[in-house]
Amino acid sequence: MKSLVTTEFNDTVFEKIILPFETYSKTCLKIKNKSGEIVPFVLNYAQKKVLDVYYRIREENKLLRFIVLKARQEGVSTLFEGIIYQRTKNQFNRKAQIVAHEDEAATNLFEMFKRFHEHDEAKAEISHSNEKKLAFRTLQSEINIKSAERGENVKRSDTIQDLHATEVAFWRDAKTTMLALLQTVPDKKNTLIIIESTANGVGGWFYDTWGGAIRGENDFIPIFLGWHELPEYTRSFDTQDERAKLETNLDEYEREIKARFNLTLEQLNWRRYTIRNKCNHDEEQFKQEYPITAEEAFVTTGRPVFDNKIVFKRYNEAREPLLKGDLIYINDSDKKNVDVEFVQNEKGFIKIYSSIKVDRREHYVFAAGIDVAEGLEQGDYSCIKVKNRRTGEICLTWHGHIAPDLLAEEQHKLQLFLKGKIYFNTEMNNHGLTTITHAYKLGVHQYFREDFSTGIEKDTKEILGTKTTSTTKPFMINDLSTAIRENEFIDYEKEFWGECMTFVRNEKGQMQAQGKDKDPSTKCFDDRVMAQALMIRCDKWLPNYFVEPEKEKDSEAIARPHMLKQTGAVTDYDF
Repeated sequence: MKSLVTTEFNDTVFEKIILPFETYSKTCLKIKNKSGEIVPFVLNYAQKKVLDVYYRIREENKLLRFIVLKARQEGVSTLFEGIIYQRTKNQFNRKAQIVAHEDEAATNLFEMFKRFHEHDEAKAEISHSNEKKLAFRTLQSEINIKSAERGENVKRSDTIQDLHATEVAFWRDAKTTMLALLQTVPDKKNTLIIIESTANGVGGWFYDTWGGAIRGENDFIPIFLGWHELPEYTRSFDTQDERAKLETNLDEYEREIKARFNLTLEQLNWRRYTIRNKCNHDEEQFKQEYPITAEEAFVTTGRPVFDNKIVFKRYNEAREPLLKGDLIYINDSDKKNVDVEFVQNEKGFIKIYSSIKVDRREHYVFAAGIDVAEGLEQGDYSCIKVKNRRTGEICLTWHGHIAPDLLAEEQHKLQLFLKGKIYFNTEMNNHGLTTITHAYKLGVHQYFREDFSTGIEKDTKEILGTKTTSTTKPFMINDLSTAIRENEFIDYEKEFWGECMTFVRNEKGQMQAQGKDKDPSTKCFDDRVMAQALMIRCDKWLPNYFVEPEKEKDSEAIARPHMLKQTGAVTDYDF
């Protein structure tokens, strides 16, 4: 096989001289299969899926930056090691670095590269060393294999063109090590960065970077590989009776994934076998090791507060909001006639999930909970969750960064928008007291506490809102847990159910976003969870929703947002 004899990379020349990888792998590379046999490297389905994305991004002339979340043993590392071997052995002055999560894994990857070279009929001359390195003497190119356990060796690497970081979720200090590694790869065409891992619970550098890729907050291309995408993850039945028995005994989750992913009974048989024999009957552990969706991969490593099966089902039922935008004041020069209008904005603080209709004869229609940002290192958000008590839907969510006094104005705007048919329960801890004070001055309808400790109702200095303490928080969260289990509300916000997945009991039994006590920078949040819990307390506190008997010519209705214009400022309400 001919080597590329130029230091300047050219796509056209490269494609003419170097075989497409799928052809190159099966004709030039050898691997050790799971039976210990040395065989040609023929790509499996999962590897082909990743390779297709790789070629698509290259054809689009984008930087080759990938983050891969996968189930166990799908061959992603083997694929990228083969690609890097092909790239490095055919070009001058290239450096590639492979970083494994531990020494043993680094040794296994080095053995893979040695095997590629030993069975390569067009092998290039190499230099020998005591390091885990494959150096091509004439080309002055090399492949180095390191371990993240030896962080200092990794961090001192010079400029490299190809970087492959494996099982990053299990690195001891991924945040520090990856920060250093990423600086070594220039933002040039024909450089390659692959970050891949199975999941290791929620939180940490890999989890945050994957989430950022999904949300478009970084330029890594996210690729997910579920267990069902590998054909070998199937198990035949001994008898037809055994097959029929499994089919009639599928649980709700199995029926759901069977229909959603068109699974065979043989695949589900493999799943049950693996749970019994490789995951110690722990279904949640199986989901982490062999996820079928990206969300399922990040099974919490703590003790979840809410029923995971229900939460995961609600997460999958979530949908995009009907409208996104903000409320702005109008007529505010005349304080007596101040009102608001809704302006659509894709980056707005407000998401509306269902049609909101308000009849003037209705009372106690909406209950709201407000979690005020604490100002933590991780950048907590403030959140308002609004329940339509007539329909049981969480019809509106407000979420964002804002000063506490301005958050009170957002409550006031919502009260105007909903024609005064709403009460707010605000967490008064920390900055919450500022929000409550300003809301009071604006005439916002607020939840207040009643104290009957002396046998009769009495006033208190801190009567408005809810103070979350080690005593009150368990009651609030338990009420939310019951409401989730008993389906007492409908919430289509995917982010809320995502927070529920990562809301756990820590080692001390305290309920919080996972990892919040150990690492304030962990990107797990609970502002939506707390707002929902505060909303439920307000909902239970309010008198029952009711409608006054209709009077003659007194059936005026207000319809929002189904009557809203689809673009620009919205002011055409049906009064």
